[in-house]
Amino acid sequence: MKIQLLAILIIMVFPACGILSTKDSMWPDDLPRYEYFLQEYQRDLVNTNTQNLDQYLTWVTRFYHGWELYPSGWNNIKHDLLLRIKDPQLAKDVNDKMDDLGLSISREWAKNNDTRVINTRHVSIWGNALLKSLQKGETLQIIERIASDVQDLIGKKISADVITENRFYVEEDIFKDVN
Repeated sequence: MKIQLLAILIIMVFPACGILSTKDSMWPDDLPRYEYFLQEYQRDLVNTNTQNLDQYLTWVTRFYHGWELYPSGWNNIKHDLLLRIKDPQLAKDVNDKMDDLGLSISREWAKNNDTRVINTRHVSIWGNALLKSLQKGETLQIIERIASDVQDLIGKKISADVITENRFYVEEDIFKDVN
C-alpha cells in the first residue's frame, strides 16, 4: 500500500517538477521570480477557473515589458524614474519600493478582466503620477499613495472608478479665464 502511494506520488510530482524547471528557465531575467507568480496564480481559485497559467504569465510579462497597447511597461517606468534621481539613497529607496509596488500591481493586473480589480487605466494613471512626482520631489510619497490605492482596491475598500487622472495631480485647465 505504501509503495503504491509512493509510486502515485512520484508519477504526479516529477512531471510537475519538469514543467516548473522548464518554465522557470525560460522566464525573463528582468522579471521577478517565476515561483512568486505561480504561487499567486494558484492562490486565486476564482481566477484559475477563468484563466490558464500561460495567459496569466503572458499578462505578467506584458505588465513589466509593455506591449502594443501600452508600450511603456513597469520596467521602463522604473528605469525612467531612476535615471532622473541624483541622490543615491533616494534612488535605492525608490528602486526597492517600485519593485514591491510592481509585485502588488502585477499579480492583480495580470488576472482575467472579469476577475481583476486593477486595470490598465489605473496603471497608466499611476505611471503618469510617478513621472510627474519627480518634478515635485514627491516620488516616495506618491509611491506610498499608489501602494495604498492598490491595497484598497484589492481589499475592496475603494471602487475602481475612484482612481482618476486627477487623483494625484490636478491638471491645469488650459481654457482658464484669462481676464
